[in-house]
Amino acid sequence: GRQNIPEEEIARAAHYVLEPLERKGGFSPQWVTQLLQNTLMPYFVSYIKRADRLEANLSMVLYYQEQLAPKLFARDLHQLRLAHETRSMLLSAEMRLRSALFRTESRGNHFREDFPRRRDPEWLAWIRIGQKDGKMELSKVPIPEAWQPDLSIPYTIRYPYRFPGESDESG
Repeated sequence: GRQNIPEEEIARAAHYVLEPLERKGGFSPQWVTQLLQNTLMPYFVSYIKRADRLEANLSMVLYYQEQLAPKLFARDLHQLRLAHETRSMLLSAEMRLRSALFRTESRGNHFREDFPRRRDPEWLAWIRIGQKDGKMELSKVPIPEAWQPDLSIPYTIRYPYRFPGESDESG
């Protein structure tokens, strides 16, 4: 059956969806998307990470969310779609940067200059992103036991490929 949705909620949702069309000026979604790509795409952010650069880029993304996203405008339905995609990209960027800061190790394609080694068993985990009191909250979820490596095997045997800057010390 049909749910009874309060009129206020319908009005709020309609305003959120249509707001960029109602605005007479502001920032184009294409311009904000280009800023975001310029912020996230340099190799020293996307590939070779370090806390200070991740924090600086997170600061920029939060600025875009707070100051630019509320002023996105659309001339037509095509730009309206782009405005909502841009909002989603900003949220995704925040999640990526916060996750990269949270994971204090290197693993897979996540390389941290300040943490160049895998850190087993501490980081045999996925990162869960939730929301608490309107803020993003990150936590670890252990990977299934069946997927965990044999920790009795020396680190250099367990992980024969080295990250840049990673020594061959056993771990």
